[in-house]
Amino acid sequence: MVTCGYIELMPQANWMIVLHFLLVWGSVITGLAAGWRVPVPIVISIPLGLMIWALGLLYNVSLIQRHRRGLATHRAAQARRSYQRITARTIMNLGVAIGFRSWLTLIAAVILIPFYASAARRRQRYMDYMRTGVLSDAFPDRIVRH
Repeated sequence: MVTCGYIELMPQANWMIVLHFLLVWGSVITGLAAGWRVPVPIVISIPLGLMIWALGLLYNVSLIQRHRRGLATHRAAQARRSYQRITARTIMNLGVAIGFRSWLTLIAAVILIPFYASAARRRQRYMDYMRTGVLSDAFPDRIVRH
């Protein structure tokens, strides 16, 4: 972990992994225990949820493979890749929600999106710091905002 003033940059988003695990699986267990189920027959929800989850997984794997083949050289391409990965994870979470027929997990999948975006921004700042040795917001008057 690299600490620079008030900003804490994390090379690995362990907090995001824990949050994801607790929120998704906790919402599945709580939703099933409370009986908050999506009114879809189980013979439809399990295969549909599994297909949606697999679609998200395959999309995520293809993004990782594309990332390994060619490094993005500009910030916009790096941001686009981060948001594509967020989309893939959200699709996987929606597959879990539909497979288990849980309203609470559907809500958790939506709630996790801003946390994924925050983790992506932190990772980008860390990578910028590792590449340049300067925090991207060290000179706010020099940063071009779009």
